[in-house]
Amino acid sequence: MAGKKGKKSLTAIIVIAAITVIAGIIVLSWLAGGPAKKEMKDITVFFSDEDGIYLKAEKQQVKKGALDMEAAEAVQALINGPQDAKSGKTLPNGTKLLSVRIDGQVAIVDLSPEVMTNHEGGSSGELQTIYSIVNTLALSFPEIKEVQILVAGNREETIAGHIDITTPLGPDRKIIKD
Repeated sequence: MAGKKGKKSLTAIIVIAAITVIAGIIVLSWLAGGPAKKEMKDITVFFSDEDGIYLKAEKQQVKKGALDMEAAEAVQALINGPQDAKSGKTLPNGTKLLSVRIDGQVAIVDLSPEVMTNHEGGSSGELQTIYSIVNTLALSFPEIKEVQILVAGNREETIAGHIDITTPLGPDRKIIKD
């Protein structure tokens, strides 16, 4: 009888030791930023240059994931504004990202009405607003060839009266300052 009791005790000690080792590995992995740490992807975000005439590239990072999630992070970076103090915002204050979805090679970006109501106007400003979005997505993500901009879920004719946004737009490299 004493032999069986000893084997049960030894088995219990081995099980407890194994659980302790596994728990230790999990805790150490968590503390080191293990599986919870997201891998990042470099993208190019386009903001206004110092003169407010061209777009200027700025390198940023987004969390790797599904294309629509990466694209949404890129548009959110535009909304947040540039990290470089010499660059300017291209999206009006108060603009919110409502959604980004991918349909084939087209990214459909839905923005809040503030993109129109708070826009300062002018053809150059509108051009920068639109192409900061289009160029950021189409030039950072090879899977995206065109961008359709919606406002509150609707296709609008323009954002500020100058540039047709009723159909998807491809990138425009001529507006980018080298």
